[in-house]
Amino acid sequence: MHKFIVLDNSIYHIGYMHILLIDDNEKLCILYQKLLTRGGHETRIETHAKDAIEAIRTARPDIILLDIMMEPVSGWDVLEMIRSTPDVADIPVIILTGKVLTPQEAVKYGMMIEGFVMKPLERTMLLKAIDDIREVIEESEERYSKAISSGLPPEKAAACRDAIKKNNILLFLRDNLSKQEQLLKNEADDNLEILHSLDGLKEMIATEYQKIHKIMENCP
Repeated sequence: MHKFIVLDNSIYHIGYMHILLIDDNEKLCILYQKLLTRGGHETRIETHAKDAIEAIRTARPDIILLDIMMEPVSGWDVLEMIRSTPDVADIPVIILTGKVLTPQEAVKYGMMIEGFVMKPLERTMLLKAIDDIREVIEESEERYSKAISSGLPPEKAAACRDAIKKNNILLFLRDNLSKQEQLLKNEADDNLEILHSLDGLKEMIATEYQKIHKIMENCP
C-alpha cells in the first residue's frame, strides 16, 4: 500500500523512489537531498562527474538527477556515458540546469532524458517532476506486462514500454519548442537564425512521433 506526504497543498508518494543526485555543487546537493528526503525519497549524492557510472552501479537508483553545468566533465558527457553503458542505460534521467535547452541540445539529447527541471528550484518543483516520472514508469511497466501477457516477444513488449517513456519526453520537447518560438517571435528581426534552427527540433519531434505511433498501433 502506498503512503503519501502533503507539502504546500500537493500530495507526493513517500519512500517510493531511490534517487542518485549527480551535481558538482556540494552545497546545492545537500539542500536538494534534504528536500528529497523530506519528500520521502532515499537519496544519494555524487559530486564527481567522472565517477558517475560507478556511483550509478553502486546505488542502482530508480531515477538519476543530473546537473548539466559541471567541470571538467559536463552533464551531457555523463548522459552519453549512461546511455552507452548497458547495465545502467535504462535508468530514467531528469536533467537539472539553470539554462534553457538550445534547439541543438534538444535534438541531440532530448530522447535520452525523461525529464527536465530548471534551477533555481521552487520547493515542490522537483518532487512533482519525480512524481510525474514515477507515473510514467508505472504506466510503461504496465504496458510491458500487458504486451507480454498478450503473447508479444520480449523485444516487442519492451518497445511498447519504451514508447510510453518517449511519448512523455516528446510532449515536454513540444512544449519547450512552443515557448521558445513565442519568445523569439516577439523579436523576430533579431532571432531569425535561432528561429530557423528550431526547424531541426520540429523535424525530430515529428519523426519520433511517427515512430512511436507506429509502435503503439501494434501494442495491446
